[in-house]
Amino acid sequence: MPWILHASDPHLGVVSPGQELDDSKLEIAREDIETTQTVFRHTLESLTSYVAANGKPSAVVVSGDLTYKGTPEGFTAFAELLGERADVLPDDRARIVVVPGNHDVDWNKLAGTRDRYAGFLGATRDQGCATPLLDGVDFKNSGPLALESGVADVPHVVDDLEYLILPLNSSNYCGTVPPVRVEGAWSATEWKKRLAPLGAASTEALKQLEVLLKHDVARVSRRQVRALRLLFEELKIPVSRGDDPRPRIAVLHHQLLPVSAREEWKTFESLVNLGFVRQALREFGVDVVLHGHKHEENLYWDFARRGSDPVTRPLRRVLIVASPGHFRANGPVLRAIELEATPRARNIRITTFNGVEAYAAEPQIGPEVVLPAWLGQMESESSEQVMVRGRTAHETYARLRAHFERDGSTRLENLICEVDTPDDAATLPPDYPEVGQADTQKWFTELVDWWQLRRSRLVLENVRPFNHGERIRERWGDQIERAVRLLDERDDSSRGMAILIGPDETGRYEGDTRPLDEGTYPAFVLVEFGLTRRGGRLELDCFAYFRKQEMKYWWTINVAELARLQEEVRSRLKADYRARPGRIVTFSAIALYGAELPQVAVTEVDRAIEDEGRIWRLAAAVAFPVNKGAAEAAADWGRILAELRGQGRTFPPVPVLGAEVLLDQLKRFAVLTPKGNKAAAVAKRLEELCKIYRTMLDKDIGQAEADLILPAVEKLEKATETALSTDGA
Repeated sequence: MPWILHASDPHLGVVSPGQELDDSKLEIAREDIETTQTVFRHTLESLTSYVAANGKPSAVVVSGDLTYKGTPEGFTAFAELLGERADVLPDDRARIVVVPGNHDVDWNKLAGTRDRYAGFLGATRDQGCATPLLDGVDFKNSGPLALESGVADVPHVVDDLEYLILPLNSSNYCGTVPPVRVEGAWSATEWKKRLAPLGAASTEALKQLEVLLKHDVARVSRRQVRALRLLFEELKIPVSRGDDPRPRIAVLHHQLLPVSAREEWKTFESLVNLGFVRQALREFGVDVVLHGHKHEENLYWDFARRGSDPVTRPLRRVLIVASPGHFRANGPVLRAIELEATPRARNIRITTFNGVEAYAAEPQIGPEVVLPAWLGQMESESSEQVMVRGRTAHETYARLRAHFERDGSTRLENLICEVDTPDDAATLPPDYPEVGQADTQKWFTELVDWWQLRRSRLVLENVRPFNHGERIRERWGDQIERAVRLLDERDDSSRGMAILIGPDETGRYEGDTRPLDEGTYPAFVLVEFGLTRRGGRLELDCFAYFRKQEMKYWWTINVAELARLQEEVRSRLKADYRARPGRIVTFSAIALYGAELPQVAVTEVDRAIEDEGRIWRLAAAVAFPVNKGAAEAAADWGRILAELRGQGRTFPPVPVLGAEVLLDQLKRFAVLTPKGNKAAAVAKRLEELCKIYRTMLDKDIGQAEADLILPAVEKLEKATETALSTDGA
């Protein structure tokens, strides 16, 4: 899993012992800068063993104040530190993201000029680090907004496949003299005139006056945000989230909200345009904000909103990570931000590294917390039941997996999953687990086909007790036709229902001699279709209830079934009530998160008997390897054998009828073909395997059974490979 190292406020450089980090505050706690520097360096050095075990960080974020009051020695020390600690930093300097703090800009230079950032740029950008767009350096401060030439060639973001880091500059106006707007106040010219009688002393008086008038103004300029949009366009990065699932991480020096209860009497104590910054964070789809400045560690959720948003619109949750910046032994110094779960729905594990003494060689791991970054994307609060919602089936599935994997749970009660637009329900999600299939999409589609068959040979011959299509369309009449008829009566109807369990069912069947606890009972209980008007458009929603449901492997298959049923009902409604597909919502009384594919996944060879032509083509391919269609059948053999070998499962499956039907067809071809034909050899090996299967139909398959099955499958594979070869044919 990728992880990001977050540091802030090291205040490097030559500082006298005991010197204060006053930061222009009226009241502060005294800090020994020499001590904090030493602890910071030792703690960073101690990460060597952590990096050896976990790999180098994918990126490093330093959220400002590299030095103290812009001292050249501090900038030099930071540049040297990049080389000294290369063992714990990314090899690519462009993955080291640094934003300027209020101590990193020259207060004696005008805001928005290159001179103001000279020391910072020399220590960061000139060393290859990624830095934010700087006012007056990367874009013009006046006139039509445009990026300076070559800006896109310098790293300003970290555009990784797993995440996106956006640095912002909040220190451009630190140490400036705001324009005088107080009525009756003297202008600069008036001050010079009034102080002129002091003669030579007036120069010093004016300097002192300027010190009083300078303020530590935290602000993210509007032109910077607009310039960032231009940069995104040039780099072909979407400004808004859209279909980009990666978590977006913003970095700036100043805090968004107070991070402690400590009172501070200071003008311009926080971002003067916080509302605008919050809107920008929402505009860029930011999930996490990293900052420093206050020398207080904190983690909390903030909410990003646009000023024009109605109060009824859900707020977007943004995780705020404040760096400590006050370093002492056994206290927090650095943080590792690890991105867990699927890239489409990240859980973020935040590990704190406490300060170490000079003699400590191992990092001191502090508290850890795991927080779901995707919760902000859902834009909803958790409630008594668990609800997972996504725009698409793929997005909902990713969030569903992330929910279970956040705490490692395998069972959940009262789970609701909502898909707003199920257009992608017929395709496998990109983060679906491996199931040992060469063509996983084909396997997925065929499974959905089988579960929705109206008449199944496996069901008719009692090989399988049921499938969903038989219960919906045959057992109690065509319930889809009945649902359409009821929905056609009015456009607000929700009476279109299909049930899959009769009121007198117990899970037992006539003639069933198995023990009572082995009866088969559908987990899929009912499906309801309802017409709803949204935004002036009629939509057909689909609600399905499951008494028990496997979520990791089987939820997507169930949703694909529901999408088919939804489309069938929708397409058959009368023209006046013709609706577009609406939401699919699943209710799971008991939701399970399994470690492997469940037994309800009917094997390839069993499903093959539903298509007599498929069995014939499989047998013909080994009897006549040069016949038309043999190549396609050979690929089909490959999928079947891979599954029989147990690929993607702990133990190999046991087909119920398909292997026997295929064996009968192989024997027919063996009789019809010349003596010595390789089809007979395949039939012989398959017959040996079928004998083993017959002894295991009612058994739980474990290692002992697998040890009998696998050698026989291997022999069948070799015989099939020889028969399918056209060499010498």
